[in-house]
Amino acid sequence: MSEKTEYLSKRALMIIGITALIILVVGLILYFVGLNEAFYSSSSTVQAVFKAITYLGEPVVFLIIVVILYLAYNKKFAKNLLLSLLFSHYINEMLKSIFQDPRPAPNIDPAEEYGVIEASYGFPSGHSQTAVAFWGYLGNEFKNKYRYNQIPIIPVVLSIIIFLIAISRIIIGVHDLQDIIGGLLIGIGLLLAFIYLEPICSKLYNKINFIGKIIIIVILSVGLFLLGTLLYPRAGTQLAITPVPLYPDAGAFGVVGGVILGFGLGYTLEHQYVKYDPSQLTNKKKIINIIIGIVIALLIFIPLEYLLKLDSVFYRFARYALVAFILSYVVPLICTKINK
Repeated sequence: MSEKTEYLSKRALMIIGITALIILVVGLILYFVGLNEAFYSSSSTVQAVFKAITYLGEPVVFLIIVVILYLAYNKKFAKNLLLSLLFSHYINEMLKSIFQDPRPAPNIDPAEEYGVIEASYGFPSGHSQTAVAFWGYLGNEFKNKYRYNQIPIIPVVLSIIIFLIAISRIIIGVHDLQDIIGGLLIGIGLLLAFIYLEPICSKLYNKINFIGKIIIIVILSVGLFLLGTLLYPRAGTQLAITPVPLYPDAGAFGVVGGVILGFGLGYTLEHQYVKYDPSQLTNKKKIINIIIGIVIALLIFIPLEYLLKLDSVFYRFARYALVAFILSYVVPLICTKINK
């Protein structure tokens, strides 16, 4: 990937603007004609398909892709992709906590195999918004590659994935139309802001010395974590209009703060001492490193995320900091030793 900053072309901005306008207009029309929750399906087959699609917006998928890009493509881009995701995720949780909009009342029997119940607030849809931040930024990176009749194939495919993830949230019954429309539009705005502000912020950040970077990372990560957690702690309150207890997911602030701390420290230390460079590796070594990275990341992430369930925002902060540090520093260090 070239280090030269490439902003979106006027044509790309126009396409994005038209897309956002279409989303808004179509969404408003469907909303005012009473089709806000009309896309829900009780079919077990449809549910299974779209539960698989919605999984493309889950942390474990993002983790695997970041590992692959970090070890085999470009560390700086992988870092920026992760920051785009974290930036949008943090804003999303702040907005959910501010609006406190209930999710649609479950149309399904929770006892059924295909039942899906989520207990955090609904607007804006987190899956929709973070899908734009992640898959959209990925599409922007490869916008000039693999074209067919001047059509950028990868951005088109990833745009379809974003749309399907958003629609899946309605079909499985955990969001209504206004949630995903809000998530998509806010996600587009934040993605554009990140694309244009990241080069400026990175240029200023790179002028700071090593110790200064460490201090900034610690202050920023802990500050964001405490700000979100103290402003919107998990309330666990029951909303009268839905049988599902809804609460601000304070753990989301732990995720963002923890990843910024772990990945920031790991990335900075790795850049200073390890200097892992995937561009200098053969394809065989890249594949070996990817396998090593994914195995290590999942061996750490899965037990801490899915098996050891502790209801503590501090535990979530610590476990994501640990996983992010291992990914950004320990894995490149191990791969460098093995490659030699």
